[in-house]
Amino acid sequence: MELKLCAKENIIVKPFKFNNRQTIELSGLDRISPAILYTVFFYKSQLTNESFSQEEDPVERAKTALQKVLIPWYPAAGRFRINEASGKLEIDCNNQGVILVTAATDSKLEELGRLHEYKTCYENLVPKFPEATDISENPIAVVQVIVGNEIRKLSTMNDYCAGLIQITRFACGGFSLGFGGSHALFDGIGAFNFLASWAHISNGKDESELMVPNHSRDALLSAIYSPNSSSMAASIYEQDHITAIQDLYGIPMQAVASDDRCWETALAKFSQIDPQGGLELVTLAMEKETVETWKGQAIERGKLSKCSTFDVLCAHVWKARVKTLNLYANTNICLQFPVDSRSRFRSSLGENFTGNAFVLASVSCSVKKLLEEPLHDTIRRIQAAKDEITDEYIKLYAKALEASDKFFPSMRELTIVSNWSRFPFHALDFGWGKVSNATILATPVPETAFLMLNLQEPGGFLVRIGIGRQYVNDLVSNFSNLSYI
Repeated sequence: MELKLCAKENIIVKPFKFNNRQTIELSGLDRISPAILYTVFFYKSQLTNESFSQEEDPVERAKTALQKVLIPWYPAAGRFRINEASGKLEIDCNNQGVILVTAATDSKLEELGRLHEYKTCYENLVPKFPEATDISENPIAVVQVIVGNEIRKLSTMNDYCAGLIQITRFACGGFSLGFGGSHALFDGIGAFNFLASWAHISNGKDESELMVPNHSRDALLSAIYSPNSSSMAASIYEQDHITAIQDLYGIPMQAVASDDRCWETALAKFSQIDPQGGLELVTLAMEKETVETWKGQAIERGKLSKCSTFDVLCAHVWKARVKTLNLYANTNICLQFPVDSRSRFRSSLGENFTGNAFVLASVSCSVKKLLEEPLHDTIRRIQAAKDEITDEYIKLYAKALEASDKFFPSMRELTIVSNWSRFPFHALDFGWGKVSNATILATPVPETAFLMLNLQEPGGFLVRIGIGRQYVNDLVSNFSNLSYI
Protein backbone atom coordinates (compact mmCIF):
# COMPACT_ATOMS: atom_id res chain seq x y z
CA MET A 1 0.00 0.00 0.00
CA GLU A 2 1.15 3.53 -0.78
CA LEU A 3 1.00 6.05 2.05
CA LYS A 4 1.38 9.66 0.90
CA LEU A 5 2.12 12.30 3.49
CA CYS A 6 2.14 16.06 3.57
CA ALA A 7 4.60 17.68 5.97
CA LYS A 8 2.96 20.43 7.98
CA GLU A 9 5.83 21.50 10.21
CA ASN A 10 9.46 20.65 10.79
CA ILE A 11 10.93 22.24 13.90
CA ILE A 12 13.65 21.74 16.48
CA VAL A 13 12.23 21.35 19.98
CA LYS A 14 14.60 22.40 22.75
CA PRO A 15 14.20 22.00 26.51
CA PHE A 16 12.22 24.72 28.28
CA LYS A 17 15.17 25.09 30.64
CA PHE A 18 18.74 24.42 29.56
CA ASN A 19 20.96 22.13 31.60
CA ASN A 20 24.64 22.84 32.07
CA ARG A 21 26.56 21.43 29.12
CA GLN A 22 28.25 18.15 29.93
CA THR A 23 29.64 15.02 28.31
CA ILE A 24 28.39 11.51 29.02
CA GLU A 25 31.04 8.85 28.56
CA LEU A 26 29.44 5.69 27.19
CA SER A 27 30.20 2.10 28.14
CA GLY A 28 30.80 -0.76 25.74
CA LEU A 29 27.22 -1.87 26.43
CA ASP A 30 26.02 1.45 24.98
CA ARG A 31 28.39 1.58 22.04
CA ILE A 32 27.95 -1.99 20.76
CA SER A 33 24.80 -1.04 18.83
CA PRO A 34 24.50 2.69 18.12
CA ALA A 35 22.03 2.30 15.24
CA ILE A 36 18.54 3.84 15.37
CA LEU A 37 15.60 1.58 16.31
CA TYR A 38 12.22 2.76 15.02
CA THR A 39 8.80 2.06 16.50
CA VAL A 40 5.40 3.34 15.34
CA PHE A 41 2.45 3.65 17.73
CA PHE A 42 -1.10 3.96 16.38
CA TYR A 43 -4.00 5.76 18.09
CA LYS A 44 -7.55 5.29 16.83
CA SER A 45 -8.93 8.27 18.76
CA GLN A 46 -11.58 10.07 16.75
CA LEU A 47 -10.06 13.55 16.93
CA THR A 48 -10.89 16.25 14.43
CA ASN A 49 -9.44 19.70 13.87
CA GLU A 50 -12.78 21.22 14.86
CA SER A 51 -12.70 19.49 18.26
CA PHE A 52 -9.85 21.57 19.64
CA SER A 53 -8.78 25.17 19.96
CA GLN A 54 -5.15 26.05 19.20
CA GLU A 55 -4.32 25.74 22.90
CA GLU A 56 -6.09 22.37 23.22
CA ASP A 57 -4.80 20.82 20.01
CA PRO A 58 -3.32 17.43 20.96
CA VAL A 59 -0.24 17.88 18.78
CA GLU A 60 0.49 21.29 20.30
CA ARG A 61 0.06 19.80 23.73
CA ALA A 62 2.53 17.03 22.89
CA LYS A 63 5.07 19.60 21.67
CA THR A 64 4.83 21.56 24.90
CA ALA A 65 5.19 18.37 26.91
CA LEU A 66 8.28 17.43 24.89
CA GLN A 67 9.93 20.73 25.86
CA LYS A 68 9.30 19.89 29.49
CA VAL A 69 10.41 16.26 29.41
CA LEU A 70 13.70 17.17 27.74
CA ILE A 71 14.76 18.96 30.93
CA PRO A 72 15.31 15.76 32.97
CA TRP A 73 15.90 13.66 29.85
CA TYR A 74 18.55 16.06 28.53
CA PRO A 75 20.78 13.49 26.72
CA ALA A 76 18.02 13.10 24.09
CA ALA A 77 18.49 16.80 23.25
CA GLY A 78 22.23 16.35 22.73
CA ARG A 79 24.48 15.08 19.95
CA PHE A 80 26.77 12.13 19.47
CA ARG A 81 30.43 12.82 18.90
CA ILE A 82 33.67 10.84 18.73
CA ASN A 83 36.23 11.43 21.44
CA GLU A 84 39.32 12.18 19.37
CA ALA A 85 41.69 10.82 22.02
CA SER A 86 40.00 7.45 22.53
CA GLY A 87 38.10 7.03 19.25
CA LYS A 88 35.01 6.15 21.31
CA LEU A 89 31.47 7.43 21.04
CA GLU A 90 30.16 9.85 23.67
CA ILE A 91 27.16 12.15 24.13
CA ASP A 92 27.59 15.92 24.05
CA CYS A 93 24.65 17.14 26.16
CA ASN A 94 24.43 20.55 24.47
CA ASN A 95 20.67 21.28 24.58
CA GLN A 96 20.45 21.39 20.77
CA GLY A 97 17.04 19.72 20.85
CA VAL A 98 15.15 17.16 18.82
CA ILE A 99 13.47 17.49 15.45
CA LEU A 100 9.69 17.24 15.52
CA VAL A 101 7.84 16.64 12.25
CA THR A 102 4.07 16.95 12.09
CA ALA A 103 2.36 15.61 9.01
CA ALA A 104 -1.00 14.66 7.55
CA THR A 105 -2.29 11.94 5.28
CA ASP A 106 -5.50 11.40 3.35
CA SER A 107 -5.36 7.71 4.28
CA LYS A 108 -7.39 6.13 7.06
CA LEU A 109 -6.03 3.72 9.64
CA GLU A 110 -8.50 1.03 8.65
CA GLU A 111 -7.01 1.04 5.13
CA LEU A 112 -3.73 -0.25 6.56
CA GLY A 113 -5.25 -3.56 7.64
CA ARG A 114 -3.67 -5.23 10.66
CA LEU A 115 -1.70 -2.37 12.12
CA HIS A 116 0.75 -4.58 14.07
CA GLU A 117 1.96 -6.30 10.88
CA TYR A 118 4.95 -4.56 9.29
CA LYS A 119 4.38 -2.83 5.95
CA THR A 120 6.98 -0.98 3.90
CA CYS A 121 4.79 2.13 3.85
CA TYR A 122 5.30 2.41 7.63
CA GLU A 123 8.82 3.63 6.91
CA ASN A 124 7.15 6.94 5.90
CA LEU A 125 5.86 7.36 9.45
CA VAL A 126 9.31 8.09 10.91
CA PRO A 127 11.91 10.70 9.89
CA LYS A 128 14.86 9.15 8.07
CA PHE A 129 18.39 10.40 7.45
CA PRO A 130 20.65 9.81 4.46
CA GLU A 131 23.48 7.38 5.19
CA ALA A 132 26.16 9.07 7.28
CA THR A 133 29.85 8.32 6.90
CA ASP A 134 30.54 9.40 10.48
CA ILE A 135 28.47 8.12 13.38
CA SER A 136 28.74 11.50 15.10
CA GLU A 137 26.50 12.92 12.36
CA ASN A 138 23.58 10.71 13.32
CA PRO A 139 20.68 11.64 15.61
CA ILE A 140 20.33 10.23 19.09
CA ALA A 141 16.54 10.01 19.11
CA VAL A 142 13.92 10.37 16.43
CA VAL A 143 10.20 10.99 16.78
CA GLN A 144 7.71 11.49 13.95
CA VAL A 145 4.04 12.33 14.31
CA ILE A 146 1.89 12.15 11.15
CA VAL A 147 -1.21 14.27 10.89
CA GLY A 148 -3.01 12.94 7.24
CA ASN A 149 0.99 13.87 1.22
CA GLU A 150 4.93 13.95 0.99
CA ILE A 151 7.63 14.28 3.67
CA ARG A 152 10.83 15.98 2.62
CA LYS A 153 13.99 14.05 3.41
CA LEU A 154 16.39 15.55 5.95
CA SER A 155 19.57 16.17 4.04
CA THR A 156 21.69 18.98 5.45
CA MET A 157 24.25 18.84 8.22
CA ASN A 158 21.97 21.06 10.31
CA ASP A 159 19.39 18.27 10.22
CA TYR A 160 21.66 15.80 12.04
CA CYS A 161 20.22 16.52 15.46
CA ALA A 162 20.03 14.31 18.51
CA GLY A 163 16.31 13.60 18.35
CA LEU A 164 13.55 13.30 15.78
CA ILE A 165 9.82 12.86 16.27
CA GLN A 166 7.01 12.62 13.75
CA ILE A 167 3.32 12.83 14.59
CA THR A 168 0.91 11.98 11.78
CA ARG A 169 -2.80 12.66 11.75
CA PHE A 170 -4.91 10.36 9.56
CA ALA A 171 -8.09 11.30 7.70
CA CYS A 172 -10.15 9.19 10.10
CA GLY A 173 -9.01 11.32 13.04
CA GLY A 174 -6.48 8.80 14.32
CA PHE A 175 -2.78 9.43 14.92
CA SER A 176 0.53 7.70 14.57
CA LEU A 177 3.59 8.52 16.62
CA GLY A 178 6.88 7.50 15.04
CA PHE A 179 9.80 7.28 17.43
CA GLY A 180 13.40 6.39 16.71
CA GLY A 181 16.14 6.24 19.29
CA SER A 182 19.73 5.12 19.25
CA HIS A 183 20.49 2.15 21.45
CA ALA A 184 23.63 4.01 22.50
CA LEU A 185 21.42 6.57 24.27
CA PHE A 186 18.92 4.41 26.19
CA ASP A 187 18.25 0.70 26.41
CA GLY A 188 14.67 -0.57 26.04
CA ILE A 189 13.74 0.26 29.63
CA GLY A 190 15.23 3.74 29.38
CA ALA A 191 13.50 4.45 26.06
CA PHE A 192 10.12 3.29 27.35
CA ASN A 193 10.45 5.42 30.48
CA PHE A 194 11.30 8.44 28.32
CA LEU A 195 8.14 7.93 26.26
CA ALA A 196 6.06 7.24 29.37
CA SER A 197 7.28 10.47 31.01
CA TRP A 198 6.52 12.47 27.87
CA ALA A 199 3.03 10.94 27.63
CA HIS A 200 2.43 11.57 31.34
CA ILE A 201 3.08 15.31 30.92
CA SER A 202 1.16 15.57 27.64
CA ASN A 203 -1.86 13.95 29.28
CA GLY A 204 -1.90 16.66 31.94
CA LYS A 205 -0.97 14.42 34.87
CA ASP A 206 0.90 15.54 37.97
CA GLU A 207 4.54 16.10 36.98
CA SER A 208 5.70 15.52 40.55
CA GLU A 209 4.84 11.83 40.11
CA LEU A 210 7.45 11.38 37.40
CA MET A 211 10.58 9.30 37.97
CA VAL A 212 13.90 11.15 38.08
CA PRO A 213 16.12 9.53 35.43
CA ASN A 214 19.75 8.67 36.11
CA HIS A 215 21.89 8.96 32.97
CA SER A 216 25.34 8.50 34.55
CA ARG A 217 27.41 5.51 33.46
CA ASP A 218 29.99 6.18 36.19
CA ALA A 219 29.16 3.13 38.36
CA LEU A 220 29.43 0.73 35.42
CA LEU A 221 32.61 2.33 34.06
CA SER A 222 34.20 2.36 37.52
CA ALA A 223 33.58 -1.37 37.88
CA ILE A 224 35.05 -2.06 34.43
CA TYR A 225 38.18 0.01 35.04
CA SER A 226 38.60 -0.86 38.73
CA PRO A 227 42.24 -1.53 39.73
CA ASN A 228 41.06 -4.87 41.15
CA SER A 229 39.45 -5.99 37.91
CA SER A 230 41.16 -8.21 35.35
CA SER A 231 43.24 -6.61 32.62
CA MET A 232 41.69 -5.49 29.36
CA ALA A 233 42.05 -7.90 26.45
CA ALA A 234 43.26 -6.50 23.14
CA SER A 235 40.86 -8.66 21.14
CA ILE A 236 37.26 -9.69 21.76
CA TYR A 237 38.17 -13.15 20.46
CA GLU A 238 40.27 -13.73 23.59
CA GLN A 239 37.17 -13.66 25.81
CA ASP A 240 36.72 -17.44 25.98
CA HIS A 241 35.57 -17.21 29.60
CA ILE A 242 32.37 -15.38 28.62
CA THR A 243 29.66 -17.76 27.41
CA ALA A 244 27.95 -15.26 25.11
CA ILE A 245 31.24 -14.80 23.23
CA GLN A 246 32.60 -18.33 23.58
CA ASP A 247 29.46 -19.82 22.02
CA LEU A 248 29.98 -17.75 18.89
CA TYR A 249 33.28 -19.53 18.16
CA GLY A 250 31.22 -22.46 16.93
CA ILE A 251 29.53 -20.52 14.14
CA PRO A 252 30.94 -18.45 11.24
CA MET A 253 31.91 -14.88 12.12
CA GLN A 254 32.92 -11.84 10.10
CA ALA A 255 35.35 -9.36 11.67
CA VAL A 256 34.62 -5.70 10.88
CA ALA A 257 35.14 -2.18 12.16
CA SER A 258 38.04 -1.28 14.42
CA ASP A 259 36.43 1.73 16.11
CA ASP A 260 33.13 3.55 16.60
CA ARG A 261 33.60 5.84 13.57
CA CYS A 262 32.70 3.13 11.06
CA TRP A 263 30.83 0.62 13.22
CA GLU A 264 27.31 1.85 12.48
CA THR A 265 27.94 2.10 8.72
CA ALA A 266 29.14 -1.52 8.73
CA LEU A 267 26.13 -2.52 10.80
CA ALA A 268 23.75 -0.82 8.37
CA LYS A 269 25.26 -2.57 5.34
CA PHE A 270 25.26 -5.90 7.14
CA SER A 271 21.56 -5.70 7.89
CA GLN A 272 20.18 -4.32 4.62
CA ILE A 273 17.14 -6.21 3.40
CA ASP A 274 17.48 -7.32 -0.22
CA PRO A 275 14.43 -5.91 -2.05
CA GLN A 276 14.81 -8.60 -4.74
CA GLY A 277 13.70 -11.37 -2.40
CA GLY A 278 15.80 -11.34 0.74
CA LEU A 279 14.26 -11.06 4.17
CA GLU A 280 10.61 -10.61 4.99
CA LEU A 281 9.45 -9.23 8.33
CA VAL A 282 6.82 -11.60 9.69
CA THR A 283 4.47 -11.15 12.66
CA LEU A 284 3.22 -14.29 14.40
CA ALA A 285 0.53 -14.41 17.09
CA MET A 286 0.20 -16.66 20.13
CA GLU A 287 -2.82 -16.83 22.45
CA LYS A 288 -2.45 -16.45 26.21
CA GLU A 289 -4.18 -19.77 26.88
CA THR A 290 -1.64 -21.66 24.76
CA VAL A 291 1.30 -20.06 26.55
CA GLU A 292 -0.17 -20.84 29.97
CA THR A 293 -0.75 -24.46 28.97
CA TRP A 294 2.86 -24.84 27.82
CA LYS A 295 4.17 -23.28 31.03
CA GLY A 296 2.20 -25.74 33.13
CA GLN A 297 3.35 -28.70 31.03
CA ALA A 298 7.00 -27.58 31.19
CA ILE A 299 6.89 -27.34 35.00
CA GLU A 300 5.18 -30.70 35.36
CA ARG A 301 7.10 -32.74 32.79
CA GLY A 302 10.47 -31.10 33.31
CA LYS A 303 10.23 -30.90 37.10
CA LEU A 304 10.99 -27.18 36.84
CA SER A 305 10.48 -24.93 39.86
CA LYS A 306 9.22 -22.11 37.64
CA CYS A 307 8.66 -21.18 34.01
CA SER A 308 8.09 -17.68 32.62
CA THR A 309 6.26 -16.61 29.49
CA PHE A 310 9.60 -15.53 28.04
CA ASP A 311 11.12 -18.95 28.72
CA VAL A 312 8.34 -20.68 26.78
CA LEU A 313 8.19 -18.29 23.83
CA CYS A 314 11.96 -18.02 23.53
CA ALA A 315 12.39 -21.81 23.43
CA HIS A 316 9.54 -22.19 20.95
CA VAL A 317 10.81 -19.47 18.61
CA TRP A 318 14.31 -20.99 18.61
CA LYS A 319 13.00 -24.45 17.75
CA ALA A 320 10.63 -23.17 15.06
CA ARG A 321 13.27 -21.01 13.37
CA VAL A 322 16.00 -23.69 13.39
CA LYS A 323 13.63 -26.33 12.00
CA THR A 324 12.53 -23.88 9.29
CA LEU A 325 16.09 -23.16 8.13
CA ASN A 326 16.70 -26.90 7.63
CA LEU A 327 20.30 -26.81 8.88
CA TYR A 328 22.44 -29.95 8.97
CA ALA A 329 21.78 -32.07 12.06
CA ASN A 330 25.33 -31.75 13.44
CA THR A 331 25.55 -28.00 12.87
CA ASN A 332 26.38 -26.08 16.04
CA ILE A 333 23.77 -23.40 16.70
CA CYS A 334 23.41 -20.65 19.25
CA LEU A 335 20.56 -18.79 20.97
CA GLN A 336 21.26 -15.42 22.57
CA PHE A 337 18.96 -13.04 24.40
CA PRO A 338 19.46 -9.82 26.40
CA VAL A 339 19.19 -10.03 30.21
CA ASP A 340 18.67 -6.92 32.33
CA SER A 341 21.63 -6.68 34.71
CA ARG A 342 20.26 -3.88 36.91
CA SER A 343 19.33 -6.22 39.75
CA ARG A 344 22.28 -8.57 39.15
CA PHE A 345 25.05 -5.99 39.34
CA ARG A 346 26.59 -5.96 42.83
CA SER A 347 27.56 -2.28 42.59
CA SER A 348 24.30 -0.43 42.10
CA LEU A 349 23.96 1.39 38.80
CA GLY A 350 21.79 3.92 40.62
CA GLU A 351 18.03 4.23 40.78
CA ASN A 352 16.22 4.70 37.43
CA PHE A 353 19.36 4.05 35.37
CA THR A 354 18.62 4.84 31.69
CA GLY A 355 21.79 3.61 29.97
CA ASN A 356 22.32 0.16 28.56
CA ALA A 357 22.30 -2.47 31.30
CA PHE A 358 21.54 -5.53 29.17
CA VAL A 359 24.08 -8.27 28.58
CA LEU A 360 23.66 -11.30 26.34
CA ALA A 361 22.94 -14.73 27.79
CA SER A 362 23.80 -17.64 25.51
CA VAL A 363 22.80 -21.25 24.85
CA SER A 364 24.60 -23.50 22.39
CA CYS A 365 23.98 -27.04 21.11
CA SER A 366 23.61 -29.01 17.87
CA VAL A 367 20.57 -28.81 15.59
CA LYS A 368 19.84 -32.49 16.25
CA LYS A 369 19.89 -32.00 20.02
CA LEU A 370 17.59 -28.96 19.94
CA LEU A 371 14.97 -30.49 17.65
CA GLU A 372 14.88 -33.86 19.41
CA GLU A 373 14.71 -32.65 23.03
CA PRO A 374 11.35 -31.74 24.62
CA LEU A 375 10.42 -28.12 25.15
CA HIS A 376 11.06 -28.27 28.89
CA ASP A 377 14.70 -29.29 28.34
CA THR A 378 15.24 -26.29 26.08
CA ILE A 379 13.61 -24.11 28.72
CA ARG A 380 15.99 -25.54 31.31
CA ARG A 381 18.93 -24.48 29.10
CA ILE A 382 17.52 -20.95 28.86
CA GLN A 383 17.03 -20.69 32.62
CA ALA A 384 20.59 -21.92 33.24
CA ALA A 385 21.93 -19.29 30.84
CA LYS A 386 20.10 -16.56 32.77
CA ASP A 387 21.57 -17.84 36.03
CA GLU A 388 25.07 -17.34 34.60
CA ILE A 389 24.54 -13.57 34.49
CA THR A 390 26.28 -12.71 37.73
CA ASP A 391 28.12 -9.58 38.84
CA GLU A 392 31.43 -11.00 37.63
CA TYR A 393 29.98 -12.06 34.27
CA ILE A 394 28.54 -8.57 33.72
CA LYS A 395 31.88 -6.90 34.41
CA LEU A 396 33.78 -9.30 32.15
CA TYR A 397 31.20 -8.95 29.38
CA ALA A 398 31.22 -5.14 29.53
CA LYS A 399 35.02 -5.12 29.56
CA ALA A 400 35.15 -7.45 26.55
CA LEU A 401 33.15 -4.91 24.56
CA GLU A 402 35.91 -2.36 25.16
CA ALA A 403 38.21 -4.40 22.88
CA SER A 404 39.18 -2.69 19.65
CA ASP A 405 37.69 -5.21 17.20
CA LYS A 406 34.07 -6.10 16.59
CA PHE A 407 32.43 -8.86 14.58
CA PHE A 408 29.20 -10.11 13.05
CA PRO A 409 28.13 -13.74 13.49
CA SER A 410 26.29 -15.76 10.88
CA MET A 411 22.58 -15.11 11.31
CA ARG A 412 21.62 -18.61 10.14
CA GLU A 413 23.26 -20.41 13.06
CA LEU A 414 22.57 -17.62 15.58
CA THR A 415 19.05 -16.85 16.82
CA ILE A 416 18.52 -13.64 18.82
CA VAL A 417 15.35 -13.11 20.86
CA SER A 418 14.55 -9.75 22.50
CA ASN A 419 11.80 -9.47 25.09
CA TRP A 420 9.63 -6.37 24.53
CA SER A 421 6.60 -7.95 26.21
CA ARG A 422 7.62 -6.22 29.45
CA PHE A 423 6.71 -2.82 27.98
CA PRO A 424 3.02 -1.82 28.39
CA PHE A 425 2.87 0.24 25.21
CA HIS A 426 -0.92 0.51 25.49
CA ALA A 427 -0.40 2.86 28.46
CA LEU A 428 1.37 5.54 26.38
CA ASP A 429 -1.56 7.96 26.39
CA PHE A 430 -0.57 11.44 25.20
CA GLY A 431 -4.15 12.64 25.58
CA TRP A 432 -5.19 10.84 22.40
CA GLY A 433 -6.36 7.70 24.18
CA LYS A 434 -4.42 4.47 24.66
CA VAL A 435 -2.20 2.94 21.98
CA SER A 436 -4.32 0.65 19.82
CA ASN A 437 -1.38 -0.99 18.05
CA ALA A 438 2.40 -0.78 17.80
CA THR A 439 4.91 -2.11 15.32
CA ILE A 440 8.70 -2.25 15.03
CA LEU A 441 10.20 -1.15 11.73
CA ALA A 442 13.19 -2.76 10.01
CA THR A 443 15.89 -3.13 12.67
CA PRO A 444 19.72 -3.12 12.45
CA VAL A 445 19.66 -6.94 12.63
CA PRO A 446 16.26 -7.76 11.10
CA GLU A 447 16.55 -11.49 11.84
CA THR A 448 16.11 -10.71 15.54
CA ALA A 449 12.86 -12.02 17.04
CA PHE A 450 10.98 -9.47 19.17
CA LEU A 451 8.41 -10.71 21.68
CA MET A 452 5.62 -8.16 22.19
CA LEU A 453 2.18 -7.89 23.77
CA ASN A 454 -0.73 -8.25 21.34
CA LEU A 455 -2.65 -5.03 22.00
CA GLN A 456 -5.62 -6.25 19.96
CA GLU A 457 -5.93 -9.53 21.86
CA PRO A 458 -5.56 -8.86 25.61
CA GLY A 459 -3.17 -11.36 27.15
CA GLY A 460 -1.92 -12.54 23.77
CA PHE A 461 1.59 -12.21 22.36
CA LEU A 462 3.23 -11.30 19.06
CA VAL A 463 6.57 -12.39 17.63
CA ARG A 464 8.12 -10.12 14.98
CA ILE A 465 10.99 -11.78 13.14
CA GLY A 466 12.85 -11.43 9.86
CA ILE A 467 13.45 -14.52 7.72
CA GLY A 468 14.20 -15.34 4.09
CA ARG A 469 11.11 -15.03 1.95
CA GLN A 470 11.43 -18.64 0.84
CA TYR A 471 11.09 -19.79 4.46
CA VAL A 472 8.03 -17.77 5.50
CA ASN A 473 5.39 -20.47 4.96
CA ASP A 474 7.45 -23.10 6.77
CA LEU A 475 8.07 -20.74 9.69
CA VAL A 476 4.36 -20.02 10.08
CA SER A 477 3.64 -23.76 9.97
CA ASN A 478 6.37 -24.67 12.48
CA PHE A 479 5.37 -21.88 14.84
CA SER A 480 1.80 -23.16 14.83
CA ASN A 481 2.65 -26.87 15.07
CA LEU A 482 4.12 -28.39 18.25
CA SER A 483 4.49 -31.94 16.97
CA TYR A 484 8.27 -31.58 16.56
CA ILE A 485 8.89 -30.91 20.28
